[in-house]
Amino acid sequence: MKADLYANLGASTLTVLACLMVLWLISLKIRNASIIDIFWGFGFVIIAAICLYQAPGITPYLKLLAALPIIWGLRLTLYLARRNLGHGEDDRYVAMRKRAENNGISEGGWRKRAFFTIFLGQGLLMLIVAAPIWYGMALGLYSNSSGVLHETTIGPIAVLGALIWAIGIIFETIGDWQLSRFIKKNKDFDGPYEDKPVLSSGLWKYSRHPNYFGDALVWWGIFLVACQVPHGWVTIIAPLLMTFLLVRVSGKALLEYKLKKRPAYGDYVERTSGFIPWIPKK
Repeated sequence: MKADLYANLGASTLTVLACLMVLWLISLKIRNASIIDIFWGFGFVIIAAICLYQAPGITPYLKLLAALPIIWGLRLTLYLARRNLGHGEDDRYVAMRKRAENNGISEGGWRKRAFFTIFLGQGLLMLIVAAPIWYGMALGLYSNSSGVLHETTIGPIAVLGALIWAIGIIFETIGDWQLSRFIKKNKDFDGPYEDKPVLSSGLWKYSRHPNYFGDALVWWGIFLVACQVPHGWVTIIAPLLMTFLLVRVSGKALLEYKLKKRPAYGDYVERTSGFIPWIPKK
């Protein structure tokens, strides 16, 4: 059992590290660190595929646990690739580079630092968030010291987790689609930034970030599926960390820091739930 855990985590770590190294070298060539964002979802696809490949057998439970992050990761990767490729480096990374330059760090120096702070940083977060995957896949089918094979079946907890995952990916997909359509509709707006239109219809009428809410549900669902294996609850750090990042760090908090400067968005904040969908205030 421990050997399976070490094998899953070790292989996942080495593969993700190799991918990040290649991705960083590409970022040097194109001078764009934000390609790491596109890899975020695909990294989980790689981890799930590796763990499934290393399993001693393929069971319905293992297929389920692998399928959930693979489907989610592929959808997110395709969405971000379509949205970001060809549009230059993301403003967040541009600002980070400019701050480094103001502190006397050269362009090359910042790019090297980015490997450790951005690329390896996201790789570490990825491995932590993926804990339900590599842990659940290791204990979903294993042989004990006596050679007895233990197989986890799809029980009530796993079914509940899959349902929560499904609700989450529906929220995330529809939210992203509505946002993309809104941005396309208003792409020719040339007025002051403070007067830019605010998306407040569809799912966005009930939550200011329905896509992030859906993302959080996805990982709580995957965690519950992993809880079907012995002591799977120990991986609770994964959904807690993902939810914290979405609400307090790279998701809701970062986005609203700039948006709240717009009067129309301030009104939107007053009447709309910040994260969990709820009936809007009149």
